[in-house]
Amino acid sequence: MKELVLASASPRRRQLLEQVGIPYRVCPSKVEEVVTSTVPSSVVEELSAQKCADVLERETEGVVVLGADTVVAFKGQILGKPSDEEDAFRMLQMLQGQTHQVYTGVTLMAKKGGRRFQETFHVCTDVTFYEASGQELREYLAAGEAKDRTGRVWKTDNGHQPEWFDKAGAYGIQGRFAAYVKGIHGDYNNVVGLPAAEVYHRLKAFTRRLESAAYRIRPAREEDLRGVADVEALCFPAAEAAGYEDFVQRFRTCRDSFFVAETEDGQLAGFCNGCCADTDHLADELYHDASLHRPDGPYQMIFGLDVSPRFQKLGIGEALMRHMVESAKKRGKKAVVLTCKEHMIPFYKKIGYRYVEVSDSTHGGAVWHKMMYVF
Repeated sequence: MKELVLASASPRRRQLLEQVGIPYRVCPSKVEEVVTSTVPSSVVEELSAQKCADVLERETEGVVVLGADTVVAFKGQILGKPSDEEDAFRMLQMLQGQTHQVYTGVTLMAKKGGRRFQETFHVCTDVTFYEASGQELREYLAAGEAKDRTGRVWKTDNGHQPEWFDKAGAYGIQGRFAAYVKGIHGDYNNVVGLPAAEVYHRLKAFTRRLESAAYRIRPAREEDLRGVADVEALCFPAAEAAGYEDFVQRFRTCRDSFFVAETEDGQLAGFCNGCCADTDHLADELYHDASLHRPDGPYQMIFGLDVSPRFQKLGIGEALMRHMVESAKKRGKKAVVLTCKEHMIPFYKKIGYRYVEVSDSTHGGAVWHKMMYVF
């Protein structure tokens, strides 16, 4: 990573990044925030992405921008920053003896090679308060000084800015109001303003994704097939994995349905292969009997989508599959057909496949689900 830019002026977020050893530069976003949802998790994700995109426009390639937004929610209602002391009192009184949620949305964004890379997520922490009397709340609110939105100055007993004034929900868990926090369930730092540990690990994976972003997808060559078989052996148990001879037969009969992902330095990162058929029934026999392949058939079958473990979680699998779908469309196919295990159904739905049924396949003794991408 060339540099991390924090799209926020929040001192708490700066402190949390420093606490976990992440170097950064501050460039606050000036974007006019637009919210299209009322769901707290969606709101914070949306706002964090807007802040990120605003700052990224002014940055160079290789810089990673981090945007974040935090809200407090009670029974689904978002509590923003208080406008004045009475607004703060109303919020805190509402939360007494109750459990509420703190949501922080985080977006990581960068530009590289003419592409924009983005990851957006949120973390939610439950916070439970003890009961506090009206007098105790007033004493807490009076411990500082601030101006409300009309410019009125709130005089206080010690001349310090109150910790409630710029905080969602009108309290800071790391300050005086900690005396009324009965318990939390989840990440404490998320309540402060940034889920630092989650950010640390997401940032590592995001940086790795950027470093490996320079790959290309190309048609397979016969000299690739040994490496293809090696990747297959890493990705599937022996009962399900195809062997070198299987790949040779597939390549020779349906090379238009065989693509590999190759890194800048020539490493085989993954592949996607299949055949074409006259019907949309992906029979087990197609995997091992090349005489059943019909290169001009209207249905594109997928035998496998494999990404070497060292290159996983970088978007290569999705890129390979989308490339295969686009290739099938250009070749005039009616649909792309595959079978997958249950945990992979959401992945293929995201790409545009629809679920059909439980397959009659007994391949490897596993349960398979038929899915189709129809043009």
